[in-house]
Amino acid sequence: MAFGDSFTDNGYINGHGFNRDTNGYVWVEYLAEKMESQEVDNRAWGGARTDDGHFLGFDWSGFNWQIDHYKMSTNPDETLFTVWIGVNDYWDNKDDPSNSVKNIKTGLNKLIAKGGKHFVIFNNFDLTISLGYGPKTEYHHLIPAVKKLTKRFNSELASMLFDKDTGLVKAHPDIKIYFIDIYTFMNDLVNENQFNKTPWKGTYKFPEPGEYLWYDEWHPMTSCHNQIAELVIKEFKN
Repeated sequence: MAFGDSFTDNGYINGHGFNRDTNGYVWVEYLAEKMESQEVDNRAWGGARTDDGHFLGFDWSGFNWQIDHYKMSTNPDETLFTVWIGVNDYWDNKDDPSNSVKNIKTGLNKLIAKGGKHFVIFNNFDLTISLGYGPKTEYHHLIPAVKKLTKRFNSELASMLFDKDTGLVKAHPDIKIYFIDIYTFMNDLVNENQFNKTPWKGTYKFPEPGEYLWYDEWHPMTSCHNQIAELVIKEFKN
């Protein structure tokens, strides 16, 4: 079971999703393939916020909306829930990430009430490393603020999940959370490689391995999604 935004959305499959914002599989599809899973129920919608709505303003497709429209139909002991959400709340420096974390907590409690036991939960990477905040974009001036908001979001998310007194794990000791530090992963990926400074989308060329990181101004290539799936598999083994 996958919940999230455009980093997880794989298109309008089984009535869910808007677009596949990459040039192939998204990470959860790679993950299912690597785990030899027979079924992937992907409820993610591109542009989803952590509440009920979408960053463009309509009142559906959001994380809590996704959960409210989900009914457990599989064995909870054999069902993995993945959650990667949040950046659409604050990418434009208009909302408080503290509210985002509260919304995620509300959604996770709903999933636990529906029977959820096993969770993969991502923090958020620093979206300002993407081409969407480049020097010639209208969002370049937001970089310092969005960097701070991302760090706040990640810090408060970790506390909400793992605080020894008030965390979700403390309140629900029967659940298992695999925490994915996509923030560090993406920072390291950018710092350790020399990627093309333009998006691949629209080039109509076959990408050489390691040539492109960004499919468009905001979203990574499918090769990066494959690496993200490997990151999750590594966390399973820890």
